[in-house]
Amino acid sequence: MNTFFEGEGILNIDDLIMNQHSFMKIIEDGIVTEDELREQSCTVINSLKDFERTASDEQIEKVRKLLAEICVLIAARSLFEKQSE
Repeated sequence: MNTFFEGEGILNIDDLIMNQHSFMKIIEDGIVTEDELREQSCTVINSLKDFERTASDEQIEKVRKLLAEICVLIAARSLFEKQSE
């Protein structure tokens, strides 16, 4: 996949997640464990540290802002879904 968006310009989050081996490994038994969360956290941290070593200050700031906005989206979506319960 070479785009972040579906045909209508909608963010293609589901495909991004489902195409990650790490996610498929986490959900294969239908249970998410603390160890799996810890391992995924380490994967993200290591990826960000690796990125920081090679990226410019401008690139780091763009990614930092992007991550912040993704976190806002996740938090807002979670709150929205809890409202429906």
